[in-house]
Amino acid sequence: MEEKVVFAVTEFVIVSLGKQFVENPPVDLATLYSDMSPSTPPDQTPWEPSNASPRRGDTWTGSMPTKVFPVTILQNSVKVTLDPPKGLRANVRRAFTEITNNFFEEHILGRQWRKIIFGVCFFHAIIQERKKFGPLGWNIRYEFNDSDRECALLNQNLYCQTGHIPWDALIYITGEITYGGRVTDAWDQRCLRTILKSFFSPVTLQICVYFAPEADRLSDYNRYIENLPLIDDPEIFGMHENANLAFQRLETMTLINTILEVQPRSSARGGGKSNDEIVHKLANSILAKIPECLDMDEAAEALFIRDANGRLNSLTTVLGQEVDRFNNLLRVLRVSLCTLQKAIAGLVVMSEEMERIYTSFLNNQVPNHWSTSAYPSLKPLASWVKDLALRTSFIESWIMRGQPKSFWISGLFFPQGFLTGALQNHARTYKLPIDELNFRFNVLPVYRDQGVVSEALKTLPAGGELDMDSELPTINDGVLVHGMFMDASRWDDVNMVIADALPRVMNAMLPVVHFEPQQNYDPDPSLYQAPLYKTSARAGTLSTTGHSITFVVTVMLPSSLPSDYWITKESALLCQLNE
Repeated sequence: MEEKVVFAVTEFVIVSLGKQFVENPPVDLATLYSDMSPSTPPDQTPWEPSNASPRRGDTWTGSMPTKVFPVTILQNSVKVTLDPPKGLRANVRRAFTEITNNFFEEHILGRQWRKIIFGVCFFHAIIQERKKFGPLGWNIRYEFNDSDRECALLNQNLYCQTGHIPWDALIYITGEITYGGRVTDAWDQRCLRTILKSFFSPVTLQICVYFAPEADRLSDYNRYIENLPLIDDPEIFGMHENANLAFQRLETMTLINTILEVQPRSSARGGGKSNDEIVHKLANSILAKIPECLDMDEAAEALFIRDANGRLNSLTTVLGQEVDRFNNLLRVLRVSLCTLQKAIAGLVVMSEEMERIYTSFLNNQVPNHWSTSAYPSLKPLASWVKDLALRTSFIESWIMRGQPKSFWISGLFFPQGFLTGALQNHARTYKLPIDELNFRFNVLPVYRDQGVVSEALKTLPAGGELDMDSELPTINDGVLVHGMFMDASRWDDVNMVIADALPRVMNAMLPVVHFEPQQNYDPDPSLYQAPLYKTSARAGTLSTTGHSITFVVTVMLPSSLPSDYWITKESALLCQLNE
């Protein structure tokens, strides 16, 4: 199992080399001092240069890259890196070592004040530790630091001087300014506010084995912190047990990618195929799987039927734009593959770009040269090529057979444009302003796999109808959509609501969804607002809407649990998986 790779490697290193090679050594000033000399000062982060002589034991500190830092000093320094503590217990313990007895014990609020301090420190530890879960923790990896916690505590002290606790003000200051000022993603802001509410409330921190103790002295709190669990259960973060699997798999992929990057290119030994032969064969295989191009001139006549005002169906316009994007990608692939084969044969010079593509092929990675012309994807090369072939097959079927009964939203370059086209069609039909339209989402009890659909279409005669299409209702407005996956949740087919994921099932398929346009639609507050992303890497360049460019649309899903339950899990929908 891939999530056990890092544990196995760690155990191998311990047995082969010793435990000291897998543990961070403590920062021992006595040991550091023995390594120093008048010409070898210590160096740590952050940094501020001193005008004094190095013989007086200057410390150069720095927190970010800078061109004015003397490189020669850095090269001759003893480098000291202070890593943030790992785990909730270590994080809270570090926070309490920086709190004085007077600040903690002498306050007009008494025991309430001490619980508030503990709540702030624990909240800080929670949002720090969530980063290890990748996108299930935060869409973007924010660099929260100790100064945020210190500022939050000072604000608590300032606002509670009168003996009254203004919870709303504290939540706003802490969630929108102190910590919220660092958070740029709209969905992360939602998650931060939700987590904060569970700590900044009259009932502060009563979760599982974690709670604010009924004590009055700082030393009592320190003893309590020392007895907290060493291993953090995902439940304390509001997450499912699968979150640990996601974290372990992320560590595994990071390790494997690092190993691949430092691997040297080697020639074949023992009669095996050489790298040149492997890459040349792979290039041939890819060329055989992708079409020359997609041709709109062969499109079905039904696609070009105009309405009473002479306007073309908006989805046909979307199709034409998708064809242009795919043809550009196919052209980039064919040119680079043919050039690579010529370079391997010695007919042209192996350029730096071809060298990078060559290396990517050996590592089963998608070349950057292709990624820049393609849709967002985290798949390895083999899966990426298979996915591309499926996408072009979907578009080709749309061209030749007309609009499908259900659209594979994951197969589109720009799904946002497709959804806008669906709204535009509705606006034209009913003569409504498009800016007053939104989708209502109706989940149908039908599953649809595009791979199965593509195989069935290969043997379907022209003008024929798929048997699986009969399972779908005929709709008058909107579009039927399939191809979405659920992240940190699943679909309950019995109760037709969002539910907790099954153990070890990371991304369950979502059934077909009817995207039905509605004018001035006001969704039921009980519906969970699930963001739909193109890939599991939810982070991306922020658009003018405040969302990541990988964000597609918000899908409203029925739930038997409060939305906060799913928000802390960062439950979302994905257009494609990583495999």
